[in-house]
Amino acid sequence: MAKKILLLILFSSQSAFIYAQQNIITVGIQYKPVFTVDFLNTADETVSQNGVTFSVGLHSGFAAGMVIRRGITDTYSIEGGINYIKRTYSMKIAEGNFSGESTFRIIGYEIPLSGLVYIRLSEKFYMNVSLGIAADMFASDATTSGSYFKTYSLRKSVFNAGVLGNLGWEYRTEKSGYFYLGASYHNPFSAIYLSRLEYDYNSKNEAVEIPLSGTYLTLDLRYFFHENPAKKKKKQEEE
Repeated sequence: MAKKILLLILFSSQSAFIYAQQNIITVGIQYKPVFTVDFLNTADETVSQNGVTFSVGLHSGFAAGMVIRRGITDTYSIEGGINYIKRTYSMKIAEGNFSGESTFRIIGYEIPLSGLVYIRLSEKFYMNVSLGIAADMFASDATTSGSYFKTYSLRKSVFNAGVLGNLGWEYRTEKSGYFYLGASYHNPFSAIYLSRLEYDYNSKNEAVEIPLSGTYLTLDLRYFFHENPAKKKKKQEEE
């Protein structure tokens, strides 16, 4: 199912890009630090077994990449692109007076496709809301170990898909491009990894498996490059 959704996204993005060559597109770059919020399904998952408590959850991360936006009307646009995404997870194990903590990273790539609706707040300030889907591709499994533990985080699938929502504000200048500040919420349709945590300490040997949802919230910092209006007009006249 996830592969079919990915193919649909890639086909739609490619079609939009080809058609956009006959219209106006805006290209930008973005950096998105990752945050965790408990009530948005990003809290740690905890499992207790035979006196040992295991917990694992998203700790931090970031996404960075490019954005391609095509305007359909003055109030509606389609937006796509590709992002590099690094999720850093924190793993904790506690037994009696003993506690230990470690981290591991999951590297992936994200291909989003969203529809945006704009509200003009003033001459140069705009607010937008967007909703769409994103295909995630994961590079590899992840492992880490220490003196008392081992973890194996295995991909559920190379490709996964999820819903993507965004709220933001942008300042549009005449010559210096667009400056954007917003927030995005990405929630995969299913778990992205299955993490196995093994504990071997104090004469105990325990192991549990915890699925990783991959859900995250980001602060979005974007810059869209300026395109000369005169060139836009000339392109339209040539067409």
